[in-house]
Amino acid sequence: MKKVLQFAGLISLALGAVAFILMMATDAVIQPLIGDTQTIYAGTTAIFGKTTSTDVIIGTVESTTKGSPLALIGWILLLVALIIVLLGVILPLLKVTALEKFAGILNLVALVCFVVAGVFMFLVVPTFYSANGWDMNDSVKIGAGWVIAGIVAIVAGAFAILPAAAAFFGKKK
Repeated sequence: MKKVLQFAGLISLALGAVAFILMMATDAVIQPLIGDTQTIYAGTTAIFGKTTSTDVIIGTVESTTKGSPLALIGWILLLVALIIVLLGVILPLLKVTALEKFAGILNLVALVCFVVAGVFMFLVVPTFYSANGWDMNDSVKIGAGWVIAGIVAIVAGAFAILPAAAAFFGKKK
């Protein structure tokens, strides 16, 4: 158990980085169309939106896809949690003792950020469709990478709070 506690910050950082990469690099929303065709929206499109230009005979047609507000908030929270956990890993190596008394609060903030970001990843489909004013049908699904990223982010939050929880429960006798 002590080895897990010793490396809990690094494990949380690695899991958070995996969740961030999966969020950015995998497909977020998959909409099956007629037959075997489907429209796939990438993670970056679901977060930030996208404007595409198509040249037609008459001129250029631009179409704008808006990003999901909850996906953007989840992306920001994931970045904040990664920065907090990175500070939690680096500061003890630099022997910075000024923030030792705030370590538990920082771990709690990282836990909340990771968990909320993970939950927001699961809500990407309805918020993406409502942001664009589209009607969502039952066949629209979330991408597998986003499901895995949501689970990994929540687990990263559990590892982020593990050292503070062990210290808190270890003091009580």
